[in-house]
Amino acid sequence: MLTPALPPAFEAFCALHRDLYLDYARAHLPEADARRAVSSALGELAVRWPHIVSHPNPAARARTLLSARIRTQRPVPPPLSDCPALQYDALVLHCLLDYSTAAAEVMGQDPSKIRYLVYSAPAQSRTAARRLAPVR
Repeated sequence: MLTPALPPAFEAFCALHRDLYLDYARAHLPEADARRAVSSALGELAVRWPHIVSHPNPAARARTLLSARIRTQRPVPPPLSDCPALQYDALVLHCLLDYSTAAAEVMGQDPSKIRYLVYSAPAQSRTAARRLAPVR
C-alpha cells in the first residue's frame, strides 16, 4: 500500500506545533478527545496545506482552525465567553499553560500583542483561564 508523502514543510510545522496543540486541546477536552481533535485538525491542515502556506500568516490560520475545532466540542465557559477568540487563546496559552513566547509563535502573533491581549483582559477572565479544566 502506498502512503502519500507529506510536504517537508508540513512535517516540520507539525513537529514544531503538535505538542503545544495537544496541550491546548487537553486544557479543554479529555485526553482521547484531545488527541482526536488535534489529529483531525492536522489532517485538515494537511489537505489544505497549499492554501495555508499561501496565507501571509500560516501559524495564525492553523491556530484558528484548531481553536474552532476545540470550541465546537466544548463551548467557552463564562466569563471567558466574553473574550474575542484570539484573546481567549492567549489567556489559555499564557495563564493556564504558562506559554509566553511559544504562545506568540504558535498563534502567529507578535509577543507584544499576546502580552497586550493577556494583560488587557479583565482580572476575572485571567483567573478563569487559570482554573480552566477539561470536562470529564
